[in-house]
Amino acid sequence: MAMIAMCMPILPGKLDMWKEMMAKVTEEPMRSEFAASREAAGVHERSFLQETPHGNFVILTFEGDNPEASFGEIMANMDPEFAAFAKEVHGLDPDAPPPPMPSLIIDTRA
Repeated sequence: MAMIAMCMPILPGKLDMWKEMMAKVTEEPMRSEFAASREAAGVHERSFLQETPHGNFVILTFEGDNPEASFGEIMANMDPEFAAFAKEVHGLDPDAPPPPMPSLIIDTRA
């Protein structure tokens, strides 16, 4: 199984909005819908909040047979409310080409 990890900024002043959306995503019915969308795309997603002196970030991991393709599928099929959220909080436009995928630099098990 393959995995990718990526980092998305939380734009200045948007941390509370991000936390509000994450509260929705972790409660029903949105939790089941969110999990089902990832399962349909063929990945297991984990999200981490990283707060730093230089800003806040979300670290996402996607595990599956082809996580890069799955991320593209997630972007293409994003719920309109979540798409608006991603654009406002992360600056991520679901209608634009996907951002470059991360590059693995070190794998201590390889």
